[in-house]
Amino acid sequence: MPSPTLAALLACCVLLVPTIASPFPTRSVECLDVGTNATATWTNSEGKKCTWTGVVGSNFGAKDGKYGKHGDYGCIGRCGIGCNGISVGSVYTQQCFSHDICSWFGGVGKDPNDPNCGASYKAAVDDFLVGAMQGCRHANPSLPVEAPTVRPVCI
Repeated sequence: MPSPTLAALLACCVLLVPTIASPFPTRSVECLDVGTNATATWTNSEGKKCTWTGVVGSNFGAKDGKYGKHGDYGCIGRCGIGCNGISVGSVYTQQCFSHDICSWFGGVGKDPNDPNCGASYKAAVDDFLVGAMQGCRHANPSLPVEAPTVRPVCI
């Protein structure tokens, strides 16, 4: 059992955590199952709502972007980079799927200030951090590289 001083410190920290301002929005985490279809949604830099539907866990391969090579797009929808990059478990969520798709089609990837995908990046941060505690873990698939052939619809 913790000492009274340690217990008071822990209680204090638990009470303070919700009051710390974060630049990233928090919302409920929606888990996705590998191999199922999901629809990514985001708002682009022109203010248009974009959508794209595809398979969770797809492997788009690597992609060069406007700043050089910017992404490993294996395991689409996994919170983290590709299938083997840094992550908190192999977590697959709706917000991480939307961010992966947005950044594949026109974003920078890991930039919260990107005009196309910064908002989807920020929306995925809490999924990255707590998705494993929400039961969103799945084994990573081993799929061949197959880049998407259909572009998103933005209206």
